[in-house]
Amino acid sequence: MTSKGKLVECLKILGIDLRIETFIERKLIQKIVYLLQVFGVDFGFYYDWYLHGPYSPGLTRILYDIVQSGSFPHKELSGLEIARIDKLKSFLGDQIRSPDRLELLVSIHYLQGRAEAIGASDQEVMKLIKKLKPYYSDKEIEECWQRSIELNKILSFQN
Repeated sequence: MTSKGKLVECLKILGIDLRIETFIERKLIQKIVYLLQVFGVDFGFYYDWYLHGPYSPGLTRILYDIVQSGSFPHKELSGLEIARIDKLKSFLGDQIRSPDRLELLVSIHYLQGRAEAIGASDQEVMKLIKKLKPYYSDKEIEECWQRSIELNKILSFQN
């Protein structure tokens, strides 16, 4: 079972308000938590592909539980978890508050991982991204593609 307190504390450290009234707020938190898990902060959420990239229904349920209860629990994080959160914060920089940019980055990262598992090429993934995300420019896609490569390098040194 996911620790609500751990989730609240991670978002707090990242400076992300636990607000879910709008789609944009929910999308931002979905992408941030995906990246937290990629960086090794385990919540046990499972992500599937949805309209705006990887999405976890379990995370949505937990977020609504927290907000509707009005209780924002606290849980002490380990030094390793804090270090990983700091590394994520440093990696994202100003993009931490950009739900659209995070959507593209997380979508690319997710699809690259799935492609690797089935032996699909980078060109096939790029073609799929352009098909699924036609509202992003080629420049934005290329920039986030490079960021995803940077992310994988960071993660390979972390493990």
